[in-house]
Amino acid sequence: MLEIEQAMLRDRFQDLLALEQQALKAYEELAARTTDPEILQKVAHLRRDKQRHVELAERLLEIVE
Repeated sequence: MLEIEQAMLRDRFQDLLALEQQALKAYEELAARTTDPEILQKVAHLRRDKQRHVELAERLLEIVE
């Protein structure tokens, strides 16, 4: 039973990681398309947060593997 639960968690964490990476890429693309300093600052903050989410999802995957 534990193996099944671990497999389910691994699948969910992989899905989470993919979504977080997708969002990070979207923020990077947005930053590349804008020159407004205020927007760039806000997007930079969002990118840092999203990068932390990516790292957390990667760590969670390491735990269940």
